[in-house]
This record gives sequence, structure tokens and C-alpha cells, in this order.
Amino acid sequence: MAHYRIINTGGTIGMAATDQGLAPQPGLLREQLTGHPDLAGWREHDLSWDEWEPLIDSSDIRPGHWYRLRDDILASDADAFLIIHGTDTLAYTAAALSFLLAGSGKTVILTGSMTPLSQPDNDGIPNLNTALDALTAKRPEVCVAFSGRVLPASRITKADTTADDAFLTPNWSESLWDQAPGAPETPLGKQWRPAAIGLQILFPGMPMDGLMSMVERNYRALVLNTYGSGNLMNDDAMRRILGRAHDQGIPVFVRSQCLHGEVHLGQYAASSLLTEIGAVSCGGMPLEAVLTKLQVLCSEYDRADQIVEGFKRPWAREWQSLA
Repeated sequence: MAHYRIINTGGTIGMAATDQGLAPQPGLLREQLTGHPDLAGWREHDLSWDEWEPLIDSSDIRPGHWYRLRDDILASDADAFLIIHGTDTLAYTAAALSFLLAGSGKTVILTGSMTPLSQPDNDGIPNLNTALDALTAKRPEVCVAFSGRVLPASRITKADTTADDAFLTPNWSESLWDQAPGAPETPLGKQWRPAAIGLQILFPGMPMDGLMSMVERNYRALVLNTYGSGNLMNDDAMRRILGRAHDQGIPVFVRSQCLHGEVHLGQYAASSLLTEIGAVSCGGMPLEAVLTKLQVLCSEYDRADQIVEGFKRPWAREWQSLA
């Protein structure tokens, strides 16, 4: 009999209606898994429980929680792990754990739901059963079970606030499962250390003071959400700011605002400034994976060259490409 450890952090799946709206209900998830007829498959396995106190809305998830989950998983001898999580930040936690547990050989599945188990016709029951199938498959990596699919943890983004099929996997194909996920040379994330990472979405007429402030405050890394395949405006202020970032040793990472496709610096002259300062392409990685990988790297390393080198190294399918 397999031993599965269930870590319930909170989220919609275990909520019920209150006078203030939906709120987490301690014990509700365990009650359903041990009693609901449509979840009978779970009762064929040895289940152990860790229900956070208090249960939290996923909007309150912080990087320290990722490290808490990582430490709990590495310290346990369970055969596999199910993490119950709210959907709002599930993609961030999934990506972070895919990096923090890369190379560990642990089977970790995250799931949640868009509708609480306490309501009829909810998506929580099918999501839990998809998660059970994923656990029994014993894929030795972090995945997400949602809407009948098993998804790579580092490639998902939440794209819908109401539909059961809330997550997309841009620039991903099922055929990429056949490739090895990659792993760091040594385990990552010894402990969480806060680090300032800046994110700037480009748009026509964008004021430059926000980006300048990030440079003046010596942020550890900058992420530019650029146009198309990695293009930005031909602007003297932008040139000065990015030049200063380069001179201060602040690495710049470039992703596209487009949902599909990848960054190709140098394809257009409009990306020449980025190539001049040695900016790093994020390929086709979703924003959640870019930000969480940088948070882990900036916590792990002190030097910019270490952060850049670590970012370019494939850890958990984040660099796999359809090209």
C-alpha cells in the first residue's frame, strides 16, 4: 500500500460559504477524502495529513512558504506528496517547487479547484482523482493535476478566473514529456533570503521613473516584459537606465508579453539595446517561472554572474522548446 502525504495549505477546494464570503474550513478536505463515494480510490492508500494552521488563501502565499513545503517534503519518507493549494498563486508555488526540488526524485502533485467541494457539481472531486492518478504514476518531479490533465509545474499560467480549465501551458507540447527535465548540479535553496527583483511591463508612453527607481535602489535583477520577440522602444531614457543597470551589475532578463512564442534577441533592430547590455532571454518561459526562478537564484547566490549562469541552466522543463 502506497503512503501518500497530503499537505493542505488552503484554497477554494476546502472552502465553504460564510457571512464574509468563501473561507477555508479546517477538516473539510479530509472529511471528503475519507467519506465521499466519488473519492473511494483514495481510501485504498495509506494517507498522512499536514493541514496548515491557519489555512490560508493563496493570495497570502510568500516565498518562505515554498521553502517550508520543500523542507517538509525532503524530511518525509512518504512515497509521494499531494499539495492542496489555492489557484491564484498555484502557478508560482508549482514553479518554485519544481526548482527547489529539482533532482530530488520526489513525486509531488499540486491541485486545487475553482469551485469548493462543499458545493454541488464542483471540479474539486475530478481534480483530486486526477491527482491520485498522477501520484500512482510516480513521475519523479513536480506536476500540477487540473481539469483532467497532468501539467509540468514550471510551464503553467493561470488564464481564467471562472472556467474549470483555468491553467494554460504556453509553448508546451505533451511530446516534451519524453525529454529529461534537467536538474541543478547541486540542490538549491538552502534557505530563503529576501531579494528585490523588479518587473517592468512595457507600454506605449510608459513613464521611466519606476524602472529608474529599481536601478537606483540596486535591485538584484530586472525583468522586462517586452514587445514581440524581445523588442523595446528606441528611447534615450531607456538607454540611460539600462546602461546604468549594466554598469551596476544588475542583470536584465527579457520575456515577451505574447502568450505564445519565444524571445529572440537580435532578430529585430528594436532589440539591439538589449543585446548591447548582455540581457538574458527568457525563451518561452511563463512569467511565474521566470520570477520564481530568479527569487530562488537571488536567495541562493550573491553574484550577478552566478544568477545569470543559474538562470540559463535547465532545471525543471522550463527551457524545453517547441522550436
